[in-house]
Parts: sequence; structure tokens; C-alpha cells
Amino acid sequence: MEIQPMTVQKFTLKFAIASLALASTAVIAEPIKGEAELGIVATSGNTTTENINAKLKLTTDTPNWAHEANLGALGSSNEDADTGVDQTTAEKYFANYKADRKLDDRSYLYGLTTWEDDRFSGFEYQATTGVGYGYKAIAEEDKTLSFEIGPGYRYNAIDTTQAIAEEDEDEATLRLGERYDWKFSETAELNQYLTVEGGEENTISRFGLALKSALSGALALRVGIDVKHTENPAKDATGKEFDDIDTETYATVGYSF
Repeated sequence: MEIQPMTVQKFTLKFAIASLALASTAVIAEPIKGEAELGIVATSGNTTTENINAKLKLTTDTPNWAHEANLGALGSSNEDADTGVDQTTAEKYFANYKADRKLDDRSYLYGLTTWEDDRFSGFEYQATTGVGYGYKAIAEEDKTLSFEIGPGYRYNAIDTTQAIAEEDEDEATLRLGERYDWKFSETAELNQYLTVEGGEENTISRFGLALKSALSGALALRVGIDVKHTENPAKDATGKEFDDIDTETYATVGYSF
């Protein structure tokens, strides 16, 4: 598989364009709260690497509705020691939108849609949509714990330049979700989530854990880990399966507005 070089400028441009697109099309009513995160690691010397992690989150909360939209991009490249050419080792873009219709202080109905383009997964993109019911088992000022369940639909577009498959994958799914948020001090909070989307052909699970600490004013530091498990990953041209577990460990600086 031929890997094309990716520069910081190209990556940043893609993220900026996608951010503008999300901001101009998101149907979220005022008032809107947002948080932009950026993490960059660059090394030089014996090894030259570039790692970029950028995220944008928009939320709003009214008496009847809660909306959340997320956009992100992840990229990593390193310089080949023999040729001196930059090679992309990771490149992923994602976007999702979720709307909750509140029934009371604890119960709600939700609708969501997600899109992900991971260049090194064997899929051109993966998209899901779904609806369901959610319940907040804990609904306190400093902590919340919610559970969700509902039907959905998943479409996996095969990347024919990387993977071998007769056709794209599409199937009905059952989604289970859990989310825990705990603000354990005036300046720090813990965020954790777990989702499982099961279908007849594949089951995809995601787990995330992050710690956020305020720095100064609207700035905050976030460190965390995201794990994705694909029960039946795509296969490359040799018939070998792509990795079934993808892990992202990150540290970003965020700005709230």
C-alpha cells in the first residue's frame, strides 16, 4: 500500500474547512457553548515525527432539548530514516451530532448520527444513525450517570484500495450506551463513556476516559484515552485482518467559549 506524505499545513487546512462546515450547518439553537482542543507533538533529530489532535465541541441545553455536536481530526507522520520522506502513519476524521428530547428530569429520547473516516481501517468511511431512550440513574449537580438503549443503522463503506470485500456493509444495529461525568473539584472533572453497537455482521464497541483540569481562565488541559474494538475488522489485499483494537492516548489544551 502506497502511503502519501501528510504535512501539518494540509492537515490543519482540512480541519479548518470541516470546522467551518459544521459551524454553518449545525442546527443548534442559542445559547451555544463550545470547546476547541488542540494537541501537537513534533520531534526532530534522530527521529522526525509530527502528531496532531484537534477537536471541536458545540453544546446547548434548554428546558426541553439538549444538543451536542462534535468534530475532530487526528494525524501522525514520521520521516523515513532511509529516504527522508514523510510518511503518514495515522489519519482520521470524525463528526457526530446528538439531540435529546427531555421527558422529565431523568428520562429522555435521543436521536444521533455519526461519521468516521479512518484512513488505516480498511473502510472508506463508517456511518451510523439511531434513536432510543435514555435515563439518568444519577442526576446531581456535580455528577451524572446515564444509560441509553435503542435501534440503529450502520453503513461501512469498504476502501477498495486497502481492503478486499465483495460489497459494502450495511445492517440494523442495537445500541447500548453509558456515560459518566463527575466534577470532583472546582477545577477538575472526570468524563467516561461506553457504547456498544451490535449487528448481525459486526459489533463495534467504544470506551473513553478523560481527565480535565483548568489552567487559567478559559484554558484547560485534558488527558485521556479512547479505545475502539471492531469484532470483525476488514481484511487487506493479502487476506490479513486489520487490527481489531484502535487506541488513542492524548493530551490537549482546550479553550472554552
